[in-house]
Amino acid sequence: MSHTQNLAELLSGIKYEDLPASVIEQVKRLTIHTVGVSVASSPISTTKTAIKLAEANGGKEEATIWGGHGKKVPAELAAFANATQADVLDWEDCSWTGHPSAGAIAAAFTVAEARHKSGKDYITAVAAAYEGYQRVASSVSPSRNYLKNHSWGLSSWQIFGSTFAAAKLFGLDADKTNQAVGATVYATPVAVGLHAEGPAKSDIYHFAHGTDAYSGIFAAKIAEAGFDNGKDYLDGENGYWSTVSDQHDDAWFRRKLREDNWLINETYLKHWPANMWIQTPLEILDAIYKEHPFKAEEVEEIVLTPITNLTAPYYGDTAKTTLDAQFNASFCFAAYILNPVPDASWFTEDQLDRKEILELAKKFREEGDTYTPRDNFDVFKERDFPEMTVKVTLNDGTVLEKSLAYPKGHPLNNTTLEEEYDLFRRITTPFIGAEAAEEFIKAIDSLENVKDIADISSSLNLK
Repeated sequence: MSHTQNLAELLSGIKYEDLPASVIEQVKRLTIHTVGVSVASSPISTTKTAIKLAEANGGKEEATIWGGHGKKVPAELAAFANATQADVLDWEDCSWTGHPSAGAIAAAFTVAEARHKSGKDYITAVAAAYEGYQRVASSVSPSRNYLKNHSWGLSSWQIFGSTFAAAKLFGLDADKTNQAVGATVYATPVAVGLHAEGPAKSDIYHFAHGTDAYSGIFAAKIAEAGFDNGKDYLDGENGYWSTVSDQHDDAWFRRKLREDNWLINETYLKHWPANMWIQTPLEILDAIYKEHPFKAEEVEEIVLTPITNLTAPYYGDTAKTTLDAQFNASFCFAAYILNPVPDASWFTEDQLDRKEILELAKKFREEGDTYTPRDNFDVFKERDFPEMTVKVTLNDGTVLEKSLAYPKGHPLNNTTLEEEYDLFRRITTPFIGAEAAEEFIKAIDSLENVKDIADISSSLNLK
């Protein structure tokens, strides 16, 4: 059996009854988190554009745009808008290969709504999508030598999360799921990772999550319609891996499913609206601030160890896009100190060039060894996490210092459902209202009893 067919057999065969309780709870946690941070991005121009495009190009009324205006659009367009906004605040989940939720959750929810699937169907599709996405992404992970001259292909393999979610909800058998993989390979972006080149990062990266979700659903539709002669595209020397990597590890396709090794449970739900490798520093800064509150004008210097090697150490040297801000520790530290309760206001257009941010960011520096994101992802892949230290020196000579390895949301320090519900309430109530927020929380809490996902989506419209 080919590796592609083996994976297709595994995913198409997953049933709700196969899922451990921990997986079912993780799907609920990921759903409430992803939808919440998506709605919370409503004030950001990228989200507004994505919603406007989806609504303007709508056709068959199938699925709801989260934080939209009540207009239903075709499932692919809803997934485009929802997946884009899922990444706008960089506040979704993160695995050691990317952001599965922006594809798997966005696609599964919109397709489940359009096809009137049950909560159990949705839960099963999300679990299968994460398993398939992570196996494909891990199997094509490039070598360090390859990354010296090439970009990391997150935007390419991101599409598989939405493909596998849709394929599961369409009820595709193993052969058609295999064909859906073939259609997906032809739809994967080729120019991947270019947002990360140089000191200026492009917000097109957020839209890439949306176009991947759109294309993944459409790839599954092509297979559903009877496309053939596109099997086994993950196999062989000319397989998908050869377009994004210099190596492949086919062992990921032979990995057995056991109760304790579902890949969805290896996902980290980000506690802060910032890049993955700024989560720990922000968690430390938050702990320091809560023990010893200080004002911006009292700060003499903030030092982060080790060096994160993301964008320019000083945010003022970047192009000041939303993505620049989210990938920059000096910006995120300044944003936190000026507003320690995070929301979309960290990244509104007036904030990106705010004088107080730029001045405070100058007081930040990094020291110690340099670790690349690839270094850190390798540590995460081994079920560990890099330890970091933050030292805040105040003008009066006070030194505040802490270290941390496992920030909130890491699989070894996971959030509870109640904590996720509290976050959802706080960040969505300004946009959908308290009553609607509670309605959606109640539905997710008993998701396995929901008869039709379409019955719970209307609460996500703007009030």
